[in-house]
Amino acid sequence: MRHCLRDLPVVVLLAAALVAVVPPLARAQVAGTSRTIPNFLRPAGSPDPALRVQYTRSTPMMVRTGPDTYEPLYRREGSGYTQALAPGYTTAISSCPSMPAATGDPRTRMIDLAAAEWAYFGLPVLDLSVEPAAIVPRLVSPGEVIDIISSRSNASIGDRVLRHAPRLGMMEDDSAVRATIAGYWAATGSEEALRVQSVVNYGWNEAGWAMPWSAAFISWLACEAGWAPQQFRRSGSHIDYVLAAVRARDGNDPSHAYVAYDVGETIPAAGDLICTARGTSTFSSIADVRGMTSGSLGLHCDLVVKTDPEHRRLYGIGGNVNHAVTLSIIATDAQGRPLTDRDIAGANRWFAVLKPRQGGTAAHNLDGTPAVQFLYRNYVRYATGTRAPPPLPLPPSAPVQKADAAATAKPNKKTNKGKSKAASPTAKPGSAKPQPAPPTPGN
Repeated sequence: MRHCLRDLPVVVLLAAALVAVVPPLARAQVAGTSRTIPNFLRPAGSPDPALRVQYTRSTPMMVRTGPDTYEPLYRREGSGYTQALAPGYTTAISSCPSMPAATGDPRTRMIDLAAAEWAYFGLPVLDLSVEPAAIVPRLVSPGEVIDIISSRSNASIGDRVLRHAPRLGMMEDDSAVRATIAGYWAATGSEEALRVQSVVNYGWNEAGWAMPWSAAFISWLACEAGWAPQQFRRSGSHIDYVLAAVRARDGNDPSHAYVAYDVGETIPAAGDLICTARGTSTFSSIADVRGMTSGSLGLHCDLVVKTDPEHRRLYGIGGNVNHAVTLSIIATDAQGRPLTDRDIAGANRWFAVLKPRQGGTAAHNLDGTPAVQFLYRNYVRYATGTRAPPPLPLPPSAPVQKADAAATAKPNKKTNKGKSKAASPTAKPGSAKPQPAPPTPGN
């Protein structure tokens, strides 16, 4: 057990330790239960998705009468009819980004934003990695996989092999994050999801979200990061921006910020998006997306926030994963490519990597985000006087600046002589590890 915990990344150990300490930064009490989820305020300068919407008790109930066509519903009242209304959200801010002063590399900013939302949801973690030292008992036959949680209770779909039970955060039906998810939807530019949700809540309170919101989360990240509409096709469906990235690969969409690659031809880096088929979707390559060969268009994409090829791990943050903004731990091969269901029984069906057209690397990964640096500082503050030691090693207070300074300094033959690669500045925690250049786009 101790060996397995030592293999986990420092940030995941930190997440567990922070929940144990429960610093009084923010606490969400779920109505009707005794479950208290500690969550953490967003760092200063981070946008609040909830400000994008306003709650109203006068949302018109609409019925779809055709493609993008709706008519209001009416109810009998006395001798006449009045328009049916339901409580719900309407869009208050549609501009992107909502904080115009925000600047910097959009890819790095997406990592910062995702980390802040992960902390706000209570640092939920889902470990999808598999290795021989797994705590969960495993049998040879894929059909006999033993889950740590029964399939009926497990929110992840399929025969997932989990090294550890998922640590859950606040979920979509928690009142503290309901407006937050509505804010993600508002960034897509469509009011439909907000209308549908109003009807669902009207009929059954505490119902969660009626529509999957993982694509809305990615669209919100792109919006707040500063990607213009022609640079990122914000949508409530992943297929819209994935198809645009495939068209960019083919030279048919030169404005789109992301270019699509098959999972086997490039190595994901922090700031990339990795995508998997979902449900009955049969997408297994970007050629399938190009030809739209799948009857179902169900997809899911996570933002890569950190890579660790040495330990064959990849870390992604996505929305609507276990009904929350969750950090997933994904197994990779020795080069850093995510393993798929062809390699591991029950793994996701990863098939595409979307890379920013601009090239280069993000300024920092998850460890260097303001949210994680904030959590480290506060852990030390609130852990003082307890028996829980801080996770080691703690990252330096300014890992990005130090790594950048070391990388730009002129090499000294005398001091560098005989040093191993592990001692190089690029191997320090919090720095962005150089990745091979993506292949030249082509058919």
